Amino acid sequence: ANMVKTRELSPLPLLDEAHVLAVCAREGIKPHNAYKMWRGLIKEGHTSVRDIPGLPKALYEVAEREFALTTSTVVKSSASKDGSTTKLLVKLQDGNMVESVIMRYGMVQFSSYLDDKGLPEAEDPTFKSKPRATLCISSQIGCSMGCTFCATGTMGLIGHLTAGEILEQLYHANKIAPIQNVVFMGMGEPLDNYTATLSAIRGITDVQRWSMKYTSVSVSTVGVVPRLMQLARDAPKVNLALSLHAPNQALRMELVPSAKAWHIDKIMEALDEFIYRQNLEQARIRTVLIEYVLIAGVNDAEETAHELGKLLQDRAIMLNVIPYNPTEVPHDYKSPTVESTHRFNSIVREYGVKTMQRQELGQDIASACGQLVVSTLGPAVVGAGTGGGGCTSNEPADLEDVVPAPAPAPSSSAKPRQRGKAGRAKAEAQAKKGGASGNNAEGDEAKVLAEEGVATKFSPMWMGLLLAVIGLLVLMAERLR
Repeated sequence: ANMVKTRELSPLPLLDEAHVLAVCAREGIKPHNAYKMWRGLIKEGHTSVRDIPGLPKALYEVAEREFALTTSTVVKSSASKDGSTTKLLVKLQDGNMVESVIMRYGMVQFSSYLDDKGLPEAEDPTFKSKPRATLCISSQIGCSMGCTFCATGTMGLIGHLTAGEILEQLYHANKIAPIQNVVFMGMGEPLDNYTATLSAIRGITDVQRWSMKYTSVSVSTVGVVPRLMQLARDAPKVNLALSLHAPNQALRMELVPSAKAWHIDKIMEALDEFIYRQNLEQARIRTVLIEYVLIAGVNDAEETAHELGKLLQDRAIMLNVIPYNPTEVPHDYKSPTVESTHRFNSIVREYGVKTMQRQELGQDIASACGQLVVSTLGPAVVGAGTGGGGCTSNEPADLEDVVPAPAPAPSSSAKPRQRGKAGRAKAEAQAKKGGASGNNAEGDEAKVLAEEGVATKFSPMWMGLLLAVIGLLVLMAERLR
C-alpha cells in the first residue's frame, strides 16, 4: 500500500478535518470556527459557507478559494426491486470510482440460528423494527489484500481515499435517506488507510458534525495487526469485525494472501487485545464479529468446523457464516449447500460459539458480498468487496433485530481471552463495577426483537443476507444494551 501514489486533490474536501485545520492554522483562523462551519453545513443544512453567519472573513475567503463542499459526485444510483437497498456509484475528483450502499431496515424475516434451540420448522416468524438505514462505506479505491473470493481483491489497490472523501459518501447518502449507522465494509481495507479511516470515524461521531455514537460505527478488517492494536487504543468503542475465513494459517493464506504478513496467532492476539480494551469500562462483555465466507470444498469441511470451534471458544465473539456469493474471480468457487452450511454452524456451536448463518442479498443490483465492482469504464475500474469487509445490500435486516440480549459478564467457565488470567481478572473486575458510563441512554435505543434460541426464515425474495453489516449490527445491539 505504501507504493501507491499519493492523490493530490484541488480543490480540497471541505469535510476533511486535517486539511481544513491545517489551512486555518496557516491563515490564523481559530479552530473552533471550523467546527462552527461544519455544524452549519452538516446539521443546519447550509450548502454554502457564505450562508453560515458569524464566521471570520478569512474563513469565507479560504473556503471558497481552496475547498469544495463535495469533491465527488453521485453519477449513478441503483435501487433494489423492493426498495430496501440503494447502491451509489460515486465519481471522485480524479475520475476514479467507488461505491457505497444504503440499506434500509423495517419488516424482516430471518434465517439465523443463535444456539441449538429453535422454533419448529413450520414457524416463520417475522419481526418488526423501527425504520433505520445503514450506510456501507468505502475507504480505498480497490484493495491490496487480494482475497481470492472477492472481486475487489483481484483489482489491486489504486489509491487511498482522504477522510473528506470518505465522509462525502455519508453526506451524499444522507440526501437519500437519514443514515443511523455506518459500516466500513465497502471497497478496501480500512486499517490499510488508517489515518483517514480514524479521522472519518471522529467526524462521524463528532457532536458538531454527524453526532453518531461510536456504537453506530463498525470497522471490518482482514487483520492488519499493527493497526488493529492501534485501533484498540484509539477507538475501542467502535464495533469490530474480523474477516477470518479459515481456522489455520495454511488455509487462510490460500484465501487471504495478506495473511502471509500476519500469522493467524498474531491476529488472534490482537483480537484479544481489542476485546480486552473495549471491555475495560463496560458493565457487560462486548463481542467482536468474526466473518467467515463459506466456500464449498474449500473451508466447509466438518474437521475445519471443529478446528474453528476450538479456535474461537471462550472468546467474546459472534461468528457470522456467509455462504459464498458468486463473483468475478479467477477461481472456480462454489456456494455450499444449505445442508452443509447448517452442519458447519452446528459443529461450531458445539464449542459454545454463537453463530449467525445467512445467505447473500442484493444480487439483483450486484451489491452483494464481493460483487460491488464498478463496471463503468474510467481511469480505474474497481469496486467494493470483502477484502476488509464486504459491502452487501440485503433484505432489510438489522442485527439489532436478531441478537439476543447480551448476557452479564461471563462466568469462570466462559471468560473472554484477555491478556491471560491477570488481564481477564482486571476486565471482570471492571465489568462488575459497572463502569459503562453514558451507555444507559444508548440502551434505550436498542430493541432486540429475537430472543436467544430463535430459528427464523429469510424471505425468498432475494438469495441471501448481508455479508457483515447485519453481523456488525448485532454488536451494536449488545453495546446499546
